[in-house]
Amino acid sequence: MYQELFPITYYFYPLLEGDYRLGGHRETLDQIMGTEVKQAPDSLIYLHIPYCHDLCQFCPFHIKIANGDDVYRRYTDALCREMELLAQRPYVALREFQAIYFGGGSPSILPVGNIRKIFETLHRCFKLAPDVEVSFEGEPRTLGNPELLELLKEFKTRRLSFGLQTYDELQRKRFKIVATLADVDRVTENARKLGFDEINVDMMYDLPGQTVTTLEEDFVRLKASGFDSVDYYNLHYFAFPKNFKHAMERGEIPAKPNQDMHFALAQEIRWRMQEMGFRAVADQVYSVKDRVCEYFRILWGGGYGEHRAETLAVGSSARGYLQGIAYMNTGDVNTYVSTVSASELPVAKISARLETPENRGAVFMSKFFSISKQHQAAIESIPASLWKGWSDSGLIRETPEAFVLTERGRLWTTNIMRDSLELRQQELAHASLDFIEKKPGVRTGTF
Repeated sequence: MYQELFPITYYFYPLLEGDYRLGGHRETLDQIMGTEVKQAPDSLIYLHIPYCHDLCQFCPFHIKIANGDDVYRRYTDALCREMELLAQRPYVALREFQAIYFGGGSPSILPVGNIRKIFETLHRCFKLAPDVEVSFEGEPRTLGNPELLELLKEFKTRRLSFGLQTYDELQRKRFKIVATLADVDRVTENARKLGFDEINVDMMYDLPGQTVTTLEEDFVRLKASGFDSVDYYNLHYFAFPKNFKHAMERGEIPAKPNQDMHFALAQEIRWRMQEMGFRAVADQVYSVKDRVCEYFRILWGGGYGEHRAETLAVGSSARGYLQGIAYMNTGDVNTYVSTVSASELPVAKISARLETPENRGAVFMSKFFSISKQHQAAIESIPASLWKGWSDSGLIRETPEAFVLTERGRLWTTNIMRDSLELRQQELAHASLDFIEKKPGVRTGTF
């Protein structure tokens, strides 16, 4: 059915469509924020810290290379002010949040005192579930700071996550990853001593010139490290600067693996991770537990065809989803600070509502590898001819309770997701792909 892999993986849906302005769906979001919620769905706070000390070559995220106490204090104050503004909105005030995720950037580079202030503001402004899952992202050099880890433990952080990417020293040098493998060992050891519930690392494959053989070192080192979960992403090449791509064209850097090698690497990762005791709990997510973390489950609608779970965005370039509307805060830090200082929400981009709200659950089906037949409206939001095509091609199988992606289907999750989008959303998807393909080095953030 499919011959060419669609190169974008989506994490937010519906896709952003335009500026947050009057006549451009702004009224819809403002109305949502002003409505008191009686029974809130599962809810996540996504809190974004845009700062990093260094810029890795491959990084596609909205980040700022900046440091200094004044820079961090200014941003922390604005972040806390935004939380106060959000807590005053009727739609937010009474709901309970099941998960909090600190993303970036590298939140761990903030001074410990700033992070304490952010936690204290979170607890003061929002109603948090007694067993709220707090996930904290960082980079190995600063996340290993014992004082920071003690603070995170004090505020009952359950899940630590950091980018390891690869153990291959040549690739790490090629990508300008400054954190060393010794830094990785240090943060792991210090976190283990404090008994964090889950230590997660981000790994990448499809690296320049990578083969199944050269992938072996990563498996050996991962097995010895004993992490609790691994997010194993295929590397996208959109964010690489022009000089990196020119070096690839000249043969100074090996080429990106072709599609056949991509599939071989993906299958090898699935088999080897299973051998090491990891379960494929979601697309590209492996865990020694039998379930995906609450952060991903809620971010992707609630799981297995559910679509109602919501995400509240906090911070510059943070993304959210409320009542059928996806939105993103401004990525310009100065604009962000001035906007919240004027007691206004810093929303910059917004989506339209889906024609069928349940389609969100269908689109994220491929994240969970299945969709429950309890969510019939989500299933019906996908044309019957498409279901037949997937079935006839061996990408999906039907059980009494659900439609389930086969092992072959798991290789084509990006295509299955793309084809599950509503028609208007498919147009936006191809327009965004056309944009990033024509602009080397563009840093889009996560779609």
